[in-house]
Amino acid sequence: MAGLLFGFTLVAYLDKVVLGLVAQPVIHELHLSSTQFGFIGTAAGLLGPPAALLYSFVADRLPTRAALCVLAVLWSLTQLPLYFAGSATVLLATRFALGAGEGPGFPAAHTTLYTWFPNERRGLPAALLTSGASVSKLALAPLLTVVIIAFGWQTGFLVVGLAGLVWAAVWALAGRRGPYGHEVTHRQGAAGPLAGPRAPLRTILLTRTFIGSVIGLFVSNMLIAVVLTWLPSYFQTTLGFSEATAGSLFGLPNVAGLVFLFGLGWWSDRRLRRGTPSRGSRGLAGGAVLLAGGVLLALIPLSDTVPMALLLVVLGYGLTLAIQSVANPAAAEIAPVGQRARVLAVALAFGAVGGILSPWLSGVVLDAAKTPAEGYSHAFLLLGVVISAGGLLYGFLVDPDRDRQRVMAAAT
Repeated sequence: MAGLLFGFTLVAYLDKVVLGLVAQPVIHELHLSSTQFGFIGTAAGLLGPPAALLYSFVADRLPTRAALCVLAVLWSLTQLPLYFAGSATVLLATRFALGAGEGPGFPAAHTTLYTWFPNERRGLPAALLTSGASVSKLALAPLLTVVIIAFGWQTGFLVVGLAGLVWAAVWALAGRRGPYGHEVTHRQGAAGPLAGPRAPLRTILLTRTFIGSVIGLFVSNMLIAVVLTWLPSYFQTTLGFSEATAGSLFGLPNVAGLVFLFGLGWWSDRRLRRGTPSRGSRGLAGGAVLLAGGVLLALIPLSDTVPMALLLVVLGYGLTLAIQSVANPAAAEIAPVGQRARVLAVALAFGAVGGILSPWLSGVVLDAAKTPAEGYSHAFLLLGVVISAGGLLYGFLVDPDRDRQRVMAAAT
């Protein structure tokens, strides 16, 4: 089941990867400015958080198997019109629709995944789910680049849409919930996702752990969105690589992303099983990796060689991405089982807002700069400062043990 859910995020992030891969041909063919293309990159996230929030009201009552299948079909179908009518209007409309379909998908996938693992073993599976972003760029982006160069940028969207439909068919046949998605209420003799204690949602959402988790997801999603939209263009216009080489290097930061994701997920699970409080395993550790990632990104403007710039991008992205292996489990840890789907949907919805504005703001910075190199330097510096501040706040706020006690005290 973890492997199938990993496939879900793999295809979902490939929907975003394809936009970055076609950035230069789309900008030239459709005569777009950097700000306009950045807004198209932003469009995929505009409806995602509202859709996820709407989903949160029914998340605890819907069968996640059916929900994931329907969502995958919907956002896969949004890719297909571009193959037949490749225009700026169609591109913008389909990115809006894509965001609306994918918004509820990630909380539904995390909720389903956590039903297969106890609390002290969720860091590594969470890393696996998040690694779909890295693997899609590392393993599939080069192949997709070859398809785009050989058959045109519209074909890239067709391939991604078909891949999503294949996943939906497999999930419809094999997907199901695990044994950790139910609590038994002995008084009523009932078992199910709605059984067991429930706390006021306001109490959960106002805990410092929930707020810190949202901050961590927010700043990491800012970087993910910018990388998905602008990194291939950065490689081409600033570092001087060809289109084919840029597509191959697109996955390079994700090597570090995979290492830090799985490393932090494994380490935090191991510490929890040994009795270390979540404050250190998921709070302070997560804040440290975010702070380190932000500092490295802020140093990119000071790099004077291509290898140094690549190294800073690779390590900065990898460390920042790692926060998702502990932020999602931290938010899930403080919520009663019957409310976990709703809490995760709200956390991921607010966290996704970080990925909404960052591609567009980066485009504004690029258009305002005198040269592409200057524009990208300013964009990375701004990202680095924001991510560093997010790391400090995350480390200060997140303490799941303390906040779970507070939530359970308010539960009925």
